[in-house]
Amino acid sequence: MSNFKETPALKKMPRLGAAPQQPQPSTIGDVAASGASGLVRGTAETAMLPVTVPRMAGGLTDWLSYKLVDFLTQHNDLVGAPVPTEEQREALKAAMTSQNGPLDRAQDAVRGFMDENLYAPKTTPGKYAETVGEFVPGAVLGGGNLLTNVVKYGAVPGLASEAAGQATEGTKLEPYARLVGALLGSGIVPAGERLITPLPVSAERQLMNQTLRNEGIELTGGQASGSTTLRNAESDLGGAAAKKFSEMQDDQHTRAALSRAGISADRATPEVMHQALTRIGDDLDALAANNSLIPDPQFANDIATARRDYNSRVGEGARAPVVEDSIIDIARLVNGGQRGETYKATRSRLEEEQAKNWHNREISEALSAIRNAMDDAMERSIATQDPNSLNAWREAKRQYRNFLDLEKAVAAAGEDAPKGIISPSHLQSATRPQSPRASAQEDGDFTALVKAGKEVLKPLSSSGGSPVRSFIQKGIPALVSAGAGGKLAGGHGAMLGAIAGGAVPYAAGRILLSPPVRAYLQNQLIQPTRLTSPRVAALAQALLSQQAAQGQQQPNR
Repeated sequence: MSNFKETPALKKMPRLGAAPQQPQPSTIGDVAASGASGLVRGTAETAMLPVTVPRMAGGLTDWLSYKLVDFLTQHNDLVGAPVPTEEQREALKAAMTSQNGPLDRAQDAVRGFMDENLYAPKTTPGKYAETVGEFVPGAVLGGGNLLTNVVKYGAVPGLASEAAGQATEGTKLEPYARLVGALLGSGIVPAGERLITPLPVSAERQLMNQTLRNEGIELTGGQASGSTTLRNAESDLGGAAAKKFSEMQDDQHTRAALSRAGISADRATPEVMHQALTRIGDDLDALAANNSLIPDPQFANDIATARRDYNSRVGEGARAPVVEDSIIDIARLVNGGQRGETYKATRSRLEEEQAKNWHNREISEALSAIRNAMDDAMERSIATQDPNSLNAWREAKRQYRNFLDLEKAVAAAGEDAPKGIISPSHLQSATRPQSPRASAQEDGDFTALVKAGKEVLKPLSSSGGSPVRSFIQKGIPALVSAGAGGKLAGGHGAMLGAIAGGAVPYAAGRILLSPPVRAYLQNQLIQPTRLTSPRVAALAQALLSQQAAQGQQQPNR
């Protein structure tokens, strides 16, 4: 044997008689060129869509006609029609394919030119790039965000279509597989979106949910989404956990409502409300003590309006002396120069009389109107005498006004009033009459909380102790688990299985109400894009263009 060894340099030298090696295309270059080719073809097909659609419809008609001839040929004994000869069949086929008009012939010429001159993919990635390129022009015309449309209605369906075509390449199923792949591909992104955000909600509901979260009120997935089915599942499966969660929400909502009056508490108990009234009154008295009430025409008009409104609703013989006496006392004090301490004493008497007559709506509202007239006049006086205290005065007044609404909300609870729970419905009934104008304009202190609470905070109340429901929820899991346990470990296994099966709904309810699951069900990270008509048209346009470009104007016969 020869000791000659082939060196690396010799290995690179071409062998005598060997065919010259063809340069392998760069994958990146092939993808770029193929994608550009696909864009050109897709753009051309999009422009020719008015020709493609009727041509495909005509092709379908021809296909049905040809199939009818086949049926008559095979079942002439049933219909009694003469059997067409092979020459007649071929003549029919030629007649159908020769009916191309000038537009059809022009389209064929354009497609032939593209087939001969456009770059053809050399690699598998290049084939994917070309198909995606064919889909993009139609997706761009779909309206909305350009980049989103290119990805959702161009890249994703194009990749799915080519993958299906690669899997069935060379078979009769290939064109149909490409079509189905594109249609399925168009649903890949929405499915992924729903996986991330399972319960998308409207922008309005998102705003209400966020309002409650900002108030420190936690929500369940069913409440945040508005899904009655999920809310019932949370209630029925949650059991004691659902009841505990509802109680926690009661405390959180009550705390949010009380905060409008500067109260920091979870329940509006009598003790809490009394302490708050004392504090707010002391704040108002302290601010008024350093100022004098300066009577002005507005003050006189407000007092006169309060008297007129009361007299118009109550007959002369039934009018309570306390209303007229209060107005006379105020007039005497004003004429004598009402200092802060005098204002404080007068205001306190009005509140005492209002508390005594709370059961009489006309008297209570009249005394309230008189007190408000005094407060407004004092505010104008403070603005003139001590502007630095004006904001503190207005805040104390706002808290007092809201406190009165909270008192009504607690009273509306009836027998549950001592518990101090303020529900959304009770808060709504207490605040609506006070300021219907503010409610309509949505500028009241309670408006946003009331609106969100009424719409979102649906109670997690169980649908009741129905034996059928109880059997479905607890009996069936227990029986199934008992059977499985019995098969595996006999009698003891059946008993343990029944216990474990009965615990399944218990565990499921607590899982639904757990913080991680609630956060997942409520997240709105992705809002699934619903296909509008323009986008449907864009996808259909891309599919038609792709199928037409592959010579599928007429289905295979």
